[in-house]
Amino acid sequence: MTRFEPEAQFTSSFQSFVNTAPAMPGPSAAQYPQAAPQQVQAWAMPTPAKKAPVFEAVVIGVGAALMLVGTSSFLLVSGPFLSLFLAFFCLVPLAIILAFLQFVDRFEPEPWWTKIAALLWGGGVAIFFAMISNEVAGNSVASATGSGAAGEIFSVVVAAPVGEEFLKALGVLVIVMMRRNSISSPLDGLVYAGYSAAGFLVVEDFTYFVNSFYDGGFAQTFVMRVFLGVFGHVMYTTCTGWAIGWAATRTRSLGVGIGVSLLGYLIGVTMHGVWNGSSVISGSRGGFLVLYFIIQVPLFCGWLFFVSRAMRRERRDIAAGLMPYVNQGWILPSEVQMVCDPAARRNALSWVASGGPEAKRAMKSFMNNLASLGLDQVIMNVRGPEKGRIEDTQEKVREATNQRQKFQALMGIRPM
Repeated sequence: MTRFEPEAQFTSSFQSFVNTAPAMPGPSAAQYPQAAPQQVQAWAMPTPAKKAPVFEAVVIGVGAALMLVGTSSFLLVSGPFLSLFLAFFCLVPLAIILAFLQFVDRFEPEPWWTKIAALLWGGGVAIFFAMISNEVAGNSVASATGSGAAGEIFSVVVAAPVGEEFLKALGVLVIVMMRRNSISSPLDGLVYAGYSAAGFLVVEDFTYFVNSFYDGGFAQTFVMRVFLGVFGHVMYTTCTGWAIGWAATRTRSLGVGIGVSLLGYLIGVTMHGVWNGSSVISGSRGGFLVLYFIIQVPLFCGWLFFVSRAMRRERRDIAAGLMPYVNQGWILPSEVQMVCDPAARRNALSWVASGGPEAKRAMKSFMNNLASLGLDQVIMNVRGPEKGRIEDTQEKVREATNQRQKFQALMGIRPM
């Protein structure tokens, strides 16, 4: 078996990466533990009882109920066999989006229960009220102008982007308010927004597929929704989600936070309106494809670049937040690199896999706790020490220490 030997220093390339991180306070700052590692390891503290995810359970229940109510007419029209057939096709875009979001969320993953709650918020709460608001807006404009066509255009181009983006992002705001200490970076807001958008998308796809199946345009709708517009809702809502995450973790100013969140929302609404408007003004399938490649492809590439930079910044912030722990001797420089550098992370997980599933789970838990620990320290460096977050970091230090001992024992590494 190849022995995995942690290095005492960073590699030169990773040191350059760490040097771009924000400056952190010294180890004596209030948010950092002052006890030596040996003292912490010697504590015999009872494991706190895990709190039941009551908030998530409520959101999941309400979301599932509203999803069923919102799609009930489509389910009745299509019948059980056609519903299952079309639901299968809805799983294709959902699988693509969830795989992407899991990739984005791999360095400091969010709790699954909360991500499922976000998914069902989008697929239940958001789409239920969006259907109502879009219908009311379209009917109001049609009544005021005397033109049904004007009402439909207003509903598609204006009301849908404004209302849908607000309702999807509202789920992120609720999660931030209810799970404040679980939000560690702007990327967390982006991920929750992506799950909310994914839930909205899959239910909306189902309604489109049912209608197009009876209209004879299912193949065209499937191509449009899955191949051309699969990331549309995710793109729009993650702009607001990232901004909400930034406001919650990277500024003390309420005014600045609200301003940034509104800016993210307006960007998302604009991109959504441009997509919907393209189908209205293009006039033909060929015209739409021209607009798609001129407008949507560059927007998608720009969004991917933005997400990649957000991921890189999160890894950099993790490294910055962990540096005082390195200076105190709690963790090794190579362990920071193992958490933050993709290649070092893959190498560590490949090595520990030979110790079996339990060793790999312990290694992943160790990495996740360190990542969360680093981001918590960056937040408190910006917003000041927070009692609840300090308590959480102390628990994460203990958990990371236990998980390190566990995978080392399973890999045959004895304490020095």
